[in-house]
Amino acid sequence: MRKGFTLVEMLIVVVVIVTLMTITFRLGALNNTSWRRNLTVARLQRLENCLSGYYAAFGSYPPVATHNSRNPFLKVDGWGMQNQNGDESTDIFGWNPDTFRRGKGQAAEANAWDQVRAACAAQPVGCYFPFPNTENESVQAWSDYLRDEASDAEISESRKRIFAAGFDAGSGANIGRFSAYVDKTEWRDLQLFKFGLMSYLLPRFLVMMNADESFYNEYAQWTGNNTMPSDPLTGIKFRDWYEVRRNANAKRNTGDYAKVANIPSQAVCARWMPNLAGCVSTIHDGLSVFGIDLTDRDHSSEFNFSTEIFSPGTYGSRDYGGQYVLDFCTVVDGWWHEFYYYSPAPYQTYILWSAGPNGRTFPPWVSRDGLDAKANRCVAAWTEDDIVNMSH
Repeated sequence: MRKGFTLVEMLIVVVVIVTLMTITFRLGALNNTSWRRNLTVARLQRLENCLSGYYAAFGSYPPVATHNSRNPFLKVDGWGMQNQNGDESTDIFGWNPDTFRRGKGQAAEANAWDQVRAACAAQPVGCYFPFPNTENESVQAWSDYLRDEASDAEISESRKRIFAAGFDAGSGANIGRFSAYVDKTEWRDLQLFKFGLMSYLLPRFLVMMNADESFYNEYAQWTGNNTMPSDPLTGIKFRDWYEVRRNANAKRNTGDYAKVANIPSQAVCARWMPNLAGCVSTIHDGLSVFGIDLTDRDHSSEFNFSTEIFSPGTYGSRDYGGQYVLDFCTVVDGWWHEFYYYSPAPYQTYILWSAGPNGRTFPPWVSRDGLDAKANRCVAAWTEDDIVNMSH
């Protein structure tokens, strides 16, 4: 008579193994959530240290311009851009948080969030700017990939049209898609530069002046947001932005580079640069400033040409619907979401926060007392996991 396991014994063993695996996965998920939350809080604290340093140097918190309206009820188009005619949609909270958790109402919730997100990011954290010439090959490779994808029979005709447009390589006049419809002279009206919080906390000239020189003399977005700096050694203003740009891109061991690095607005950034070590997401393989490696090795790969293609007034579109590829520097939380920043004039206070695991939040400047019960339920569901740090 052969000895062996009975069917019941085998089933018991399987049940025990499955139970142990379930417990292990749950513990792993808890640890992962804890890690993400701890990372988020640590980065909030680092950013707060930078903001404190900025305040000590300049007497205010960064006066980030509003790139969108703070009104969360303005309609948005397919690119996520707010309606410029002031058309509102106030009845956006038609989704039910209880049924949403059971898998219903995703479309209504997503549409509501697209509208609210534009207002939440009115003062952006990231800075966005034309990519450097060194990235031309990467842009071209992504363009070729998109065009190949356009031949896929399974995608829709509208998606094929978007993919087939591809991207032209180059950081000059031809970085746009659908270039037949885009004239370079009209780009003054497009947000090819987005001067977010990081454009104040990072040394702007050293980080952002890597693209084609035409962007710095021909585009009002750059000249309108930057005063011509002076040579710190002579006190004489640089002759033009070409000279600033040449000095910014000079070899790092030359006196010309030192001149730009020591411009007062640049040099003061060195005081808080250590707080940003390993925190900055960017398309670069490495971003080193004043000898400090700022690159977020865990998250920078999440932000690349394949996932971030920008529309003129938004952060990006993961359905490849945007029109431009832009370089960027930003800081994300543990869930790959950008932080949110709010500082009203005269910039003596600020709120810095994370939308938390669900990636949803609501503008803190909008009183919930004016919302009806249905809207308050939705807003509560969005903000229940927010991680907020507040100063002053």
